[in-house]
Amino acid sequence: MTNQTLADLLVLALLFIGNARFVFVNHSKKDSLSIAPFAGLFIAIVNIFVFTLSVENFLVFALAFLSAVWNFRSVLRMFSDVILDQYELKLILICSLNALFAALMIFAVIYFRPMNPKKNRLPVKQKTVLYSGNFQEGFSELKKPFTIPSAKLYNFEPETESPAGRKIVLFAPPETANSEIYTSFFYKLAYNGFSVYSLDFYNEINLASKKGTDLKWIKRFLAIKKKIFNPDKYEQTQKNSDFINEKFWILLSLCKPTEKDTIFLVTDEDLSGSMQYVSQKSLVKIFGSFDLAYIDDYTTKGFGPVENTEPVLGAVLGVQPDRSGYLSNHLGTVLTDFINTQMISGY
Repeated sequence: MTNQTLADLLVLALLFIGNARFVFVNHSKKDSLSIAPFAGLFIAIVNIFVFTLSVENFLVFALAFLSAVWNFRSVLRMFSDVILDQYELKLILICSLNALFAALMIFAVIYFRPMNPKKNRLPVKQKTVLYSGNFQEGFSELKKPFTIPSAKLYNFEPETESPAGRKIVLFAPPETANSEIYTSFFYKLAYNGFSVYSLDFYNEINLASKKGTDLKWIKRFLAIKKKIFNPDKYEQTQKNSDFINEKFWILLSLCKPTEKDTIFLVTDEDLSGSMQYVSQKSLVKIFGSFDLAYIDDYTTKGFGPVENTEPVLGAVLGVQPDRSGYLSNHLGTVLTDFINTQMISGY
């Protein structure tokens, strides 16, 4: 299981124990377990900031919030050293419903758990680097402690270097996804001999905010909401956006290409025509570009292979959870075949 799944299960376990306490708590003692829903709410909030807001995190947070509200009076009694005589019937009914929902969500989280990223991991080299700065002034590697990063670079390399130069794939995730979702896809590409670079912004103007504040935890959630419920507005916003453009320019500077290297631009649903623009304006030769959205049997275009990595969102989009990693590997295979064909034909 992933860290996010384990964290969500911890929250739900606390909610279940706190709401089902009337079954096993001695009524002649303080109602100490009433604090459990508040502990669950605190962890649920921390999870949102650590793992960003998702459909699963939002549902867990909502249940934790409701449980905390209904147990607020019980906590006040506990801190007032009031000895519990008996539970109110209304509280028993509400806590029973909350405990039932918590139990159902535990089963749902287990059923919709994403694939284990460590399972069947291919032998490649991986590293992540945090950067501070902005697009106008440039980025530098983050070295000072307690400094909020502006961007995070993901780099995947094959185990052995080619003397003929690197085949570099620069991948710019859309606002409805992030690099973590494509991790297995990156592993497949690196295993096939490509040097892969992907970038996530933490501070930038985006669909979530017109300000350059740190809204990493919510911006993707709002972009997903807009793409699902107002696709026309989302498409129009993306057509006028420099989001993908900026990622490619930064990736070009961070990957440090040499004359031997061959560079390919890749994204998932390029609505703004960024790949063509960067290819034409770049001083570094771009050998080719590819949009994953052109793959016919890729049904969650623009969201990433969520049936592998975020099955709850996949269920919202109408796809079944798949922990085999098939789609991620399939996308890697299709892209590998495309690039190899382009290189053989000389583009």
